[in-house]
Amino acid sequence: MKIVKYKPEYQKQFEQLNKSWVEKYFKIEPMDETILYNPDEFIIKNGGKIFFVEYQSKIIGTVALIYVSDGVFELAKMAVNESFQGLGAGKLLCKTAIDEAKKMKATKLILFTNSKLKPAISIYHKLGFKNVQLDGQEYKRADTKMELVITNKWFDRDFNFDFGIEQYDNLLDRLENFPMILNQKLDQIPEQFPTYNTEGKWSINQNIGHLFLLEIIWRARFQEINDGKKMMSPADLNNTATTRSSFNKLSITELTKCFWYERIKTIDFLKSLNSDDILKSSIHPRLNQPMRVIDLMYFVAEHDQHHMNTILEIMNNKFFTKYEKGNTIR
Repeated sequence: MKIVKYKPEYQKQFEQLNKSWVEKYFKIEPMDETILYNPDEFIIKNGGKIFFVEYQSKIIGTVALIYVSDGVFELAKMAVNESFQGLGAGKLLCKTAIDEAKKMKATKLILFTNSKLKPAISIYHKLGFKNVQLDGQEYKRADTKMELVITNKWFDRDFNFDFGIEQYDNLLDRLENFPMILNQKLDQIPEQFPTYNTEGKWSINQNIGHLFLLEIIWRARFQEINDGKKMMSPADLNNTATTRSSFNKLSITELTKCFWYERIKTIDFLKSLNSDDILKSSIHPRLNQPMRVIDLMYFVAEHDQHHMNTILEIMNNKFFTKYEKGNTIR
């Protein structure tokens, strides 16, 4: 089996593969017809992708990544020819779509399915998808929503700082509200879980402790930009302080309070700046590019989200499942 990318001449296979399974269990809906008849317009041109599995010179399966919003894609239109099911084509298609989503810097994949499609749901679960509250579905047949939080390596991220000062209020809100949002997620954690780690990765406690340590560095860099310093102070890229810390000996409540306290001080500093101050810049030592105060605000907000995604990934792993008693973290 091999993966091939979408070409306009594959539209008929895309349509037939999907119609075959939908008509077996359900009815074709208007949204099916819109997308299946014109995938170029409704998927490809909107920033999505379509893949096929080729086996013995025959297209036997397909899957699509549909753009939803920045960082979010829908895994959709997965279908495998019934005569070739059992070869692993569905899993190969899903893994290909997930890998492509990572390349496109996606932070989350969502999908809608039906509870009677047990083989497909089994594949999704094995690949890390978790059931979440059903909303936003466009198909009557969809009674199940799932999502996969994607954690990309922070140092692999590219940043484009081409936005204007009009983003200041939105970014300030993201920074100010993040500790509260984090707390809401952490309220769902069993008492014994915050120090759990696997494969040498940080625990939830260590991720929160890292946010606390970095907050002090962020605020120092905001001050350096405002003071007109040419280059910001470097950070320890090995994160030695976090790795060697005693964060796992502290309670999650203590750690979140420390982080929140430091974030409040950062917010107070940012609120003291005027519109000219927000556009001042210094060179970021790792990225080696000028960064305005407003750019650093975005950088910090994305760093927050990166560690939120990491924490959610830990919360959703198999180890955590046995403590959930059937409740899915969202």
